Amino acid sequence: MNTPSPLSLVFGLCLGAVGASAAVSLDGLVAESPFMPKQDTNAAAPVATENASVEFRGLISTKEGVLFGLYDRTRNVGAWVKEKDKGSDFTVRSYDAAADMVTVDYQGQKYTLPLSTSRIATAAPSAVPVVAKTAGGTPQQAVAKPADATRLESVAAEVRRRRALRQAGAQPAPAATGARTAPASTKPAATPEPAQ
Repeated sequence: MNTPSPLSLVFGLCLGAVGASAAVSLDGLVAESPFMPKQDTNAAAPVATENASVEFRGLISTKEGVLFGLYDRTRNVGAWVKEKDKGSDFTVRSYDAAADMVTVDYQGQKYTLPLSTSRIATAAPSAVPVVAKTAGGTPQQAVAKPADATRLESVAAEVRRRRALRQAGAQPAPAATGARTAPASTKPAATPEPAQ
């Protein structure tokens, strides 16, 4: 009788192991990783209270523990409270970190509140200043008209009038407000020389 050699025995065992491992499905490892925490499939996800007047605005971790920021929109009252702290109007019963939801007792009612998200609204575009070209070709920004446009126009007209008088060499008329002006110079005005 032939006895199997140890080498053929090891070879046979390896072939048997390969055949057995081929029959095992690896789909279970993909669905449930051994490295991820087990999820409780029986526990239902908490449902947020619809149209609640109370908001869960945030949480802060401090030396004393985690503080939850709660706010009542109808009364404009807010508070930072600890979990199961009965010293406030708001009593935090539990916090679900996975869903970012907190269960709160407030004024005899139980609320399940999700963490509020920022509300970003679009603003109306502001007026863009108009850039106009001056006679010299250099850009000049247009000035926006203020609410008191008539006053601004009268000031601009007075500046233009005084500038024209100064360029003509005439003395400006005294203002009607009683302001005094400097005495006129006795020196005659310089006459421009003709260009050659």
